[in-house]
Amino acid sequence: MTTRRWRRRWLFIGLTALFAVVLAFVGYSSLDRPAWIYYYRVVDDRTLLLGTINGPGANVRVTNVAETAQTVTVTVSAFFFQLGPSTSEGYSYESAATLKAPLGSRAVIDASSGLPVQRATCAPPSYFAPVCP
Repeated sequence: MTTRRWRRRWLFIGLTALFAVVLAFVGYSSLDRPAWIYYYRVVDDRTLLLGTINGPGANVRVTNVAETAQTVTVTVSAFFFQLGPSTSEGYSYESAATLKAPLGSRAVIDASSGLPVQRATCAPPSYFAPVCP
């Protein structure tokens, strides 16, 4: 009789742990989303810095780089979790992407929108200034 009770207890604990793991995975997946890329800067022929905006303390990183002869499609993902209310202030983040081949004249495409990304010529905060200071 007691072995049956222990089995039920362990089954309950196992199912509860499985439910917690599934809930954590679904929660993480729903909060980890592709971020819009606003600009890119070229560090060297194979390194790009990609500028995004997200909440304070977000985990922003490059998750995929797909290269073809004409384009470089980059996915930047951001995990942001916040407890309670706050302002809608965004923080700038730059993530580095390393290419397999030199960029050359290829276009950089934002994978989250499918649109080309504008190349910035200056360092922050004057990204698109006509002449860099």
